[in-house]
Formats: sequence, C-alpha cells, structure tokens
Amino acid sequence: MIEWIGRDLSWRPFTIPRSSPPVSLAPLHADPGTGSFLVLVRFPAGWTRPAAGHYSCDEEFVILEGELAVSGTVFGAGDRGWFPAGRERRDSWTGAGALALAWFSGPADWVVSE
Repeated sequence: MIEWIGRDLSWRPFTIPRSSPPVSLAPLHADPGTGSFLVLVRFPAGWTRPAAGHYSCDEEFVILEGELAVSGTVFGAGDRGWFPAGRERRDSWTGAGALALAWFSGPADWVVSE
C-alpha cells in the first residue's frame, strides 16, 4: 500500500533537549508498536546544542538543505549521518540553518552526559 501524504505538512515548533532556539518539525510517519518515527526537521539559523549527551535509540538523518555540525563533523546537503543508540554527541550547531530528514528507531529520549 502507498500512502499519499501530499504537500500540506503539519509543521510545529519543538525544542530539542538542551538546545535553542526551537526547531520546526513535520512528522511523516510513526510506528506505535516500536515508537520509531520519521520526521522533517527545520533548524533555524543560529541553532545550537552545546551540551553532550546521546539518544536512547538509533538516529539516522540526511541533510536536504544547509549544513549541520555534530561533534566536529559538518554535514551538508546530501550527507547522511547515523548515530547508534548511546553514541555521545556534543557541540551541535548550524550557522545559516538546515533541513534534515531524520529517522529514530524508537522514542527519542535524550540522556545528558555526566
């Protein structure tokens, strides 16, 4: 079965834990059985999350527009990132903003590093 989503996405503001300013999210799919979900994330210019931590699930993303830096690696349009559950990241930021397609393998619970 193919599900047509259309162009009218439901964008909403969301504050990613330990970051500012808020991003905009457009949910695309969620699996209630596993808690996994697929979402578009629009990072505004100047977004930053300097705190170190990790998600309790796997995260995979593709940058569609702009650049996003995570733990010293700058991801640009077309770049793919993958972080397994528990992989620490720090110093995330974008200068001019970015748009990413992100998939999480379960609930995205952020755990702050000690």
